[in-house]
Amino acid sequence: MPSKITNKSLTALRHIPLFAVLQDEEWDEILDYLNIRTFAEGIYLFFEGDPPDALYVIIEGHIALIRHTSEGRDVVLDVMRPGNMVGELAVFEGVPYSASAKTLDEVQTVVFTREQFLRLLARYPRLASAVIYDLTRRVRHLSDLVQSLAIERVEQRLARILLRLAKISGQTHPEGVLITLPLTRQDLADMAGTTVETTIRTLSRLRKERVVDTWRGRILIRDGQRLARIAEEGG
Repeated sequence: MPSKITNKSLTALRHIPLFAVLQDEEWDEILDYLNIRTFAEGIYLFFEGDPPDALYVIIEGHIALIRHTSEGRDVVLDVMRPGNMVGELAVFEGVPYSASAKTLDEVQTVVFTREQFLRLLARYPRLASAVIYDLTRRVRHLSDLVQSLAIERVEQRLARILLRLAKISGQTHPEGVLITLPLTRQDLADMAGTTVETTIRTLSRLRKERVVDTWRGRILIRDGQRLARIAEEGG
């Protein structure tokens, strides 16, 4: 069940781009709209094709947007981080969700019903501008993803994905950058649009070349410059 917002969560929210545009007096007005909900790892917030009942703004944790193909495979379209909105396009347009949303770790969100969110956009136009900016970012990312799946080799796609994940959840490590998300080989395969077997072989080659490694079940990027060259040039 949703709970009312705490001071800690409110402080985090005020730094999120969507809400940073609001003035102090406007914050006082929208507090009644803000309900917090926490989801455990591996939970689906909604499925592709569901009606657009709610929009989620991530405070903590990460959510994967997944498209299910007719062949029974999954493709991870994006990994959403704190500050991102999830489900906004469907809510904005009033159409079914175009992808499923699955938590990758424990996630804390603000949940808006569609009616609440549309009411906020009508009352505070600056929020609408922030939504448009976020949608523009998403469209650009999906365009890059389509191009990557069409023309890049698996090693190049996987390198690009690891670099992106490092930006999303990377922590400095004595031997490089540690990706802290609890990702399985299947997760990485879904993101790269390939099979688990191919992902395992590709990661094995990168480990032999000491570009990446594993540390306590997480992926460690040892040579970020080499990985960036692979992502940009394919080798």
